Amino acid sequence: MVLLFSPLAWALDTPPQPLGEPTLQALITDPALNEISGIAASRRNDGIYWVHGDAPRPAELLAINAKGALIARLRIEGVRAVDWEDIASYRKDGKAWLLIGDIGDNNGSRSQYEVIAVEEPEIDGKVSTLSVKPAWRLPFRYADGAHDCEAMAVDTVSNEVLLINKHAPLAIHSLALDPSRHKGDVAIATRLGALESIPQPDAGERLARFPSARFGGSPTGMDIDASGRLAVVLTYRDAWLFERRAAMSWLEAFDKPLQRLTLPPLPQAEAIGFSPDSRYLLIGSENLPAPLLRVDLSTQGGRTED
Repeated sequence: MVLLFSPLAWALDTPPQPLGEPTLQALITDPALNEISGIAASRRNDGIYWVHGDAPRPAELLAINAKGALIARLRIEGVRAVDWEDIASYRKDGKAWLLIGDIGDNNGSRSQYEVIAVEEPEIDGKVSTLSVKPAWRLPFRYADGAHDCEAMAVDTVSNEVLLINKHAPLAIHSLALDPSRHKGDVAIATRLGALESIPQPDAGERLARFPSARFGGSPTGMDIDASGRLAVVLTYRDAWLFERRAAMSWLEAFDKPLQRLTLPPLPQAEAIGFSPDSRYLLIGSENLPAPLLRVDLSTQGGRTED
């Protein structure tokens, strides 16, 4: 399936600014945040980001502020967290949504995976525990067998969920952001095509001790900005920025990176997300103390004003 877009979507198209140098936004030390595997900007609460831990964990999302402090817990009722690996936030039908990707599969043994949508609640600023039932859940599988996946993003322009598997050969898969189309069945993730623009480690790097060398080409997080124009893919070593121009499919966009950003050493980089206004990225890591990095979309590489 190839999705094309009207040139009217970017009638005032201007080249996006390249990424600036990473700066330290916060240093996370809270034990509840010791295994951040995904991050997404709130679409309803200013200055709030939603994160989650890896499995096995309670089925909950954690809200943090820009300083990396825990603000709230959101329990997801009736859900078992098998291997949550990424989260996306978006607006659709006048509401703010969070999509959780239960998509990890370290051993390549799962027969199916799941994405879980919840309506984002309002947070009153006090440290609290909330609970919510899923608005919908979509079990799915891949036509070609099991895949370990940690990179998921939502595009409301094309109305789809994009997935990139973690280990080579890399490929882009798509799910419709509309569970009613699947009528209660297990959905099949459509393979859009190969992703060859992110280089994989050479023989020497694969023997290195550090994950950033051995798995430097493995996608561990992804996000698409609110305009549906920019996408970013995180690996243990780099962040890759992609641009989808008018009348271009995501498969075409991922073929030519707009910019590669080499990251400073991080314990285990697995979370990346655009700010709501697409002015900067936040990058998080597993293991404590965990740096929370900010990367501005700026030609000067400096911080923009909040």
